[in-house]
Amino acid sequence: MSNSFLKNPENEIEVLMGDIVRVLGLLLGRLWLSELYSEVSAFRASVGRPQDFSEKDLKLAIKKLEDLKIVSLEEGFRATFGAPEQDFLVGLNVAVPIIEFLSKDDDIKRYRMLLKGS
Repeated sequence: MSNSFLKNPENEIEVLMGDIVRVLGLLLGRLWLSELYSEVSAFRASVGRPQDFSEKDLKLAIKKLEDLKIVSLEEGFRATFGAPEQDFLVGLNVAVPIIEFLSKDDDIKRYRMLLKGS
């Protein structure tokens, strides 16, 4: 498994892949696909990164992460105040190198400092 996109992303999709992994790491490793776009946008706003990515970009980044076996997708029903909605649960596969990297990641540190300051 390669995680070079976390340290040295080569393009905007790889930057997005890294942000998805960071958000999943912060949120205990699992999040519904329908919620991931807004969480990644909020994370990017917090660390001063542009939020100019599309849902198509998000899905492409998730597909690449899935191909690398970094995340997995599980179809299910998300509870709502109304009827349950069909969705995909995006899960961060437990991978020691990624967890170790996230514990030292500058963007994660900056985000946590912002949370402490508020």
